[in-house]
Amino acid sequence: MHQSRKEQGLERSSRQLIQSDRREAMIFAEMEASIEASSELGVSGLSIRREKPGSR
Repeated sequence: MHQSRKEQGLERSSRQLIQSDRREAMIFAEMEASIEASSELGVSGLSIRREKPGSR
């Protein structure tokens, strides 16, 4: 049985959305694991280097 172009487009769009959601979930899981590992080591998650005014 053939699908109409509209049905094919909807299916393609939904597949792309699912793929990006999975990708996003994997990135968040990886970030969470790295945050947990850094907290176990006592490392700050966001280390921002601050320069004193006029140091350059």
